Amino acid sequence: MTKLKIEAASPLLMLAAALGLAAFPTSARAADLKPYRVGFNAWIGSIAFFVARDKGFFKEEGLDMQGKSFSSPGDGLPPLLTGDLDAVLSTADSVLTVLDKAPGQLRVVYLTDTSAGADAILAKKDIGGIKAMKGRKVAATLGQCNQLLLEKALEKAGLTDADIQLVNMNPDDAGSAFAAGKIDVAVTWEPWITKVSGEKKGHVIFSSKETPNLILDVLAVSTKTAKNKSAETRAFLKALNRGYEFVQTHTDEAAALAAKALEQKPEEVKAMLPKVMLYSPKQNLEVMAGPAPAASAQVAKFFKEKKVNETLVDVSHLYDPSFLK
Repeated sequence: MTKLKIEAASPLLMLAAALGLAAFPTSARAADLKPYRVGFNAWIGSIAFFVARDKGFFKEEGLDMQGKSFSSPGDGLPPLLTGDLDAVLSTADSVLTVLDKAPGQLRVVYLTDTSAGADAILAKKDIGGIKAMKGRKVAATLGQCNQLLLEKALEKAGLTDADIQLVNMNPDDAGSAFAAGKIDVAVTWEPWITKVSGEKKGHVIFSSKETPNLILDVLAVSTKTAKNKSAETRAFLKALNRGYEFVQTHTDEAAALAAKALEQKPEEVKAMLPKVMLYSPKQNLEVMAGPAPAASAQVAKFFKEKKVNETLVDVSHLYDPSFLK
């Protein structure tokens, strides 16, 4: 368009054009957005991610965040290794199982939360405590963190695996079987804990609240992502932290947004929130400096003893807080 034509243009057209440009600031123009592919699963601890996505925080930070949903937290890690994803919202224990065969190829750059009651042992009403599990049928996922949670509970009561009838079930199947009255005890997670407790079909006799940082939810990246997409990773974490702040200040709206992703009612999401400890940027730095590596070293030892992993995974360089600084 020539200068003469610009000057002759209708004031209304020029106003419309100006408004159009104002609606799409430079940082959010589609052509300027950098792609960042993220795997996730439906978990209450990822509420900041769901908020950041639905509120447009990733776009505002210059990212075309392309999310891919998985049914399990560990399912996104193989595509992360092959370069089909840039980051994955997963669990620290899932990362450890992958590192057994791919040492040094993953980094944890963010802690979304630690389970603080969102993983628990549900028991029938006539089972008053941990000692009363003796001889009962107990469902847990063998070789995973919820079996470690079970072992912590048994240890507290002076029992071992030999004192119970241990049945191998994933957490969702265990929760479903317990709700249907098919098993006496289930090591499960949300939303089954809230569901069963709300329907008064059982009660919690031990939970992750008693084992801080044992069950950690994290953002993992590959070494390739860390090297080649450093700026995008920092932008992603900035948006994620904005999501965290929104959850703290607008809890009702955050719960409503997360409810869609979790396929729950907003009030159910609010009931689950106290059972996870969401980590702020400051807490991320504090926990990655000591508690997280210590907890993961314990899990790595458990995985080696239970022959889940062939090697004792080295966690000394697993946690990388540099993207938060």
